[in-house]
Amino acid sequence: MKLVKGFFINYKKMFFGTFILMLLQAIGTLMIPYFVAEIIDDGIITQNLEAIWRNGGYMLLIAILTGIVAIASSYYSAILAGRFGFFLREQLVKKTQSLSLTEMEEFGTPTLLARTTSDITNIQQILMMVFQMIIPAPLICLASIILTGMISWRFIWIPILSILLFSLVSLFVIKKSIPLAEKMQQRMDLMMKVLREFYTGVRVIRAFDKASFEKTRTDETFVDYSHVMIHVNKLFAVLNPTVNLVMGISMTFVLAYGGSLVLQGAVPIGSLTAISEYTILSLWFLTMAAMVIVMIPKGLASLERINEVIETEETISDGEQVQFQSAKGEPIAVFDHVEFSYNGAEESVLSDITFEIPRGVTAIVGGTGSGKSTIAKALMRFEDASKGEIRFLGKSIKEVTQDALRRRISYVPQKAFLFSGTIEDNFLFGNPEATKEEMEKIASIAQAAEFINGLEKKYQAPVAQKGNNFSGGQKQRLSIARALIKPADLYFFDDSFSALDYQTDAKLRQALKNYLTDAAIVIVAQRLSTIKDADQIIVLEEGKIIGKGNHDELMASCNVYQEFAKSQGMEEKKHEHEAS
Repeated sequence: MKLVKGFFINYKKMFFGTFILMLLQAIGTLMIPYFVAEIIDDGIITQNLEAIWRNGGYMLLIAILTGIVAIASSYYSAILAGRFGFFLREQLVKKTQSLSLTEMEEFGTPTLLARTTSDITNIQQILMMVFQMIIPAPLICLASIILTGMISWRFIWIPILSILLFSLVSLFVIKKSIPLAEKMQQRMDLMMKVLREFYTGVRVIRAFDKASFEKTRTDETFVDYSHVMIHVNKLFAVLNPTVNLVMGISMTFVLAYGGSLVLQGAVPIGSLTAISEYTILSLWFLTMAAMVIVMIPKGLASLERINEVIETEETISDGEQVQFQSAKGEPIAVFDHVEFSYNGAEESVLSDITFEIPRGVTAIVGGTGSGKSTIAKALMRFEDASKGEIRFLGKSIKEVTQDALRRRISYVPQKAFLFSGTIEDNFLFGNPEATKEEMEKIASIAQAAEFINGLEKKYQAPVAQKGNNFSGGQKQRLSIARALIKPADLYFFDDSFSALDYQTDAKLRQALKNYLTDAAIVIVAQRLSTIKDADQIIVLEEGKIIGKGNHDELMASCNVYQEFAKSQGMEEKKHEHEAS
């Protein structure tokens, strides 16, 4: 509830003003039956035409003013609901940017999307209806009881009993539905997860002829969700009949009991009409409130799910310094006895990793699961190392802000990822101030200029979601170009050349070396042909460094590196060259 409290504090004036408008709306609504009673008692029964016109005029004026107040109340309710939705999304997105990758993965993409979209939409809609239907209901009910008592205290028990009976049934339904609402949102998350895989993995599903299997899997999630929805709807189905029952009983008591008093002359007939109207208005507003009440458990569950993300304790905290000092002559980065392990894992992914990254090309090779990509995660503080220290430009990366660190590093992920928009948009993502000439130069270095210029719209060519309208090699080259256009001290390529042919790979590496003369380049690769000319090669196996040196040194001293070379046919080429 901290979220709600924080928002209320910021907008307390608007909340108070909206509440006043709702109070005026309730008063205006209840004044109509009063003037109806006056018209009947002072005008119709006494045949006083002047009283009819006078009270009719008052009733018309009150109706118009109440309508204006109701419009203003709805307007500000909509503003508050919209701003609360914006506030929640802003807080949620801001929080996710500060969570580690592990924490993000624990929530999962489908549930984070659901919380940012459907959950907040639920809350916005419910909040607006709370303002328009639930808050006026108790005001109307309280005023109806008071006005009924002012007319005749002998009628006051009828609205009290009616409101109490309906409220008890509503509270019972809400209490039963709250746990079901949470379960319903969980089933929604699972359904979105399965559907996301179903649509994004359509090629694999068809290739393996698993359409029937996937249909069965998605149908099961639909059925699970529908079971909860049916249970909830059964509970809420009790409310409308209850309203009709209570309204029928109330009107029976009002007319039967009130009719006898009218015949005795104890109560004017106009007053009986007013009391009937007050009772009907109370139950009508309660009915409207009930329609929203059935949604409140879902809204509370949505709010709790958002709060769960925002209240997650961050494992990565910023340092105090906001910038690095130049460290000429020193290595760009240093790993000093670094160990890295994930929460709950029995073994470390990286163990006693010690090496320097100077200006020039540093390559990292190793088998699958050897910890190559984890070095990038640790360096950029996507996750923090368990032990040891990582220094960048002479400072521990924990002493500076994450923003300051990541501004000085440019990164190409293992899986090429492009944002929807245009090719130019993706270049500007790396450097918003890049000029057209700079983009063309970088595209040439990344070996992407030829295919970009072959497109009809060139740099304005559209990019589909994730870049799915380009081939794997094209996506990699565009990702590399996006990284190169960003000014940085260290460029980290995490197996980013795997989809390139050997000729393009060679041209790209040579262009990189010529362009990034003052920066450190880290290349993680499986192909030794990609990194054999590196100034320094780090060989990893099971999270440990087992070899360090250039290609020739490792070919002479590192068995694992030799095995890599042999499996890729490089050892035979070396022997052939020596024999010739």
